[in-house]
Amino acid sequence: MPEKKEIIDFVSEKNAVIEYSAVNLIIEQEINYKTIIEEILKKDVFVITKKIIEEKIVLESTKLPQEKKEEIKVKNFSPKAEEIESNYRILEELNVTNQSCSEGKIKDFVEFFRDKFFSIEKMLKERGMQNKPLSKLKTVSKNNEVELIVMVAEKWKTKNGHIAFKLEDLEGDCIGIILKDDIKLMKESERILLDNVIGLKAVKGNESMVIIKEVIFPELPVRGFKGSERDVFIACISDLHVGSKLFLEDSFQKFVSWLKGNTENEKEKEIINKIKYLCILGDNVDGIGVYPSQFKELSIKDIRKQYEKFVELVKQIPDYIEVFIIPGQHDAVRYADPQPAIPKEFVKELYDKKNFHFLSSPGWAEIEGLKVLFYHGPALHDLYSSVSFLSYSNQAKAIEELIKKRDLMPVYGLKRPYIPEKNNYMVIKEIPDIYLGGDLHNNSFAMYRGTRIISCGTFQARTDFQVQQGHIPTPGIAIMVELKTGKIFEKDFYKEEKITEKESE
Repeated sequence: MPEKKEIIDFVSEKNAVIEYSAVNLIIEQEINYKTIIEEILKKDVFVITKKIIEEKIVLESTKLPQEKKEEIKVKNFSPKAEEIESNYRILEELNVTNQSCSEGKIKDFVEFFRDKFFSIEKMLKERGMQNKPLSKLKTVSKNNEVELIVMVAEKWKTKNGHIAFKLEDLEGDCIGIILKDDIKLMKESERILLDNVIGLKAVKGNESMVIIKEVIFPELPVRGFKGSERDVFIACISDLHVGSKLFLEDSFQKFVSWLKGNTENEKEKEIINKIKYLCILGDNVDGIGVYPSQFKELSIKDIRKQYEKFVELVKQIPDYIEVFIIPGQHDAVRYADPQPAIPKEFVKELYDKKNFHFLSSPGWAEIEGLKVLFYHGPALHDLYSSVSFLSYSNQAKAIEELIKKRDLMPVYGLKRPYIPEKNNYMVIKEIPDIYLGGDLHNNSFAMYRGTRIISCGTFQARTDFQVQQGHIPTPGIAIMVELKTGKIFEKDFYKEEKITEKESE
């Protein structure tokens, strides 16, 4: 352990000065002070403060050991998928890319919510709802049953303990009450959020009030997983965060090498043989200025160079694999949903390749006859803050909740911003066979009414923020989906574990 005088003399020899508190911190932390001080002084610092030393210690603690890049050896491997003709179609009408026309004016907000109401109203009517316009509620006799399709404008708890709602449609409004003695509905009321469009079976109270007896969400029809005719696989990954010091480049290189057939495991080779599609589900780069103090955690501090590195990595993917890429909050697109595709200027070399396809978030494509909904997933944060029975440890359950509502926007006006597009791209207007997302850095999956839900993990190591939040990511894991059956397989390239089949839920 160095003496205080030794440290002060070393700094003086460098024609600089150091605060006494900074000296104490160096001794407490038992750090290699000479190397750290020399690096600090390279930045033309004259006075070394305690704060500078603290920042340097934090910066060093976030560094990953220099990973040895694995050389990708292309073996004599001829996958069956290379001989299979691609079968996909991007559903352009459901992707906001090149179709954004919002000016943020009042008329845009009106059209945004009208489109949502009309779209979900149609779904509810398909479920057999007989809608009574609120303007005609006065014609219904007291204590008579009535069916309504409404949007929730306000929600509160009354002084008597009931749950009350202000309900609206295109012609009027009324108050809806869930009585505190109705235990089942009181529990159900937590999932009713502002701006939800729902169906209600109710009993007429007074002129402008109804007692709610049943809540009906637009939902999906009850069905089994459709499955593709051909026996092919989709591979799914998310949240690479290229440019971060915590990006697991070595694990990603192992993944690409594996896609090229570099494994001795025969079961894995059987799956690789059939991988025809790869989906990369947002936060492809770490971005710049996305959160406070991010700059010191970056290994690449230029957004264009981050994308250059991203391109360098993903262009190694075999050309016969069709690659679908969506943006996330860290990408170089607008922060608000719906997010358009990553612009060509950042990834021109990939746009020029025929097997790379850039979609919106949310975005849609039809792959092997299956409708696939792509969404990075940031709206889930607002859902978690609004509904207590959901947990970050099982994001697939939260995705089920959005699918039940047929709406990827839980509430307008919370932390997540939304652009009021005339065509409300947040409404789930088609019935998805597969949902693919990311954002939460943790693998999670489910089967809900025939929709296979996949939420992918990350190729980034655990961040300081995740440590503070107690969030444990699943890094370096790729998910493979057998399109014929909906079965899921995981391959861990971080811990270098063998592929495993996950049980359907």
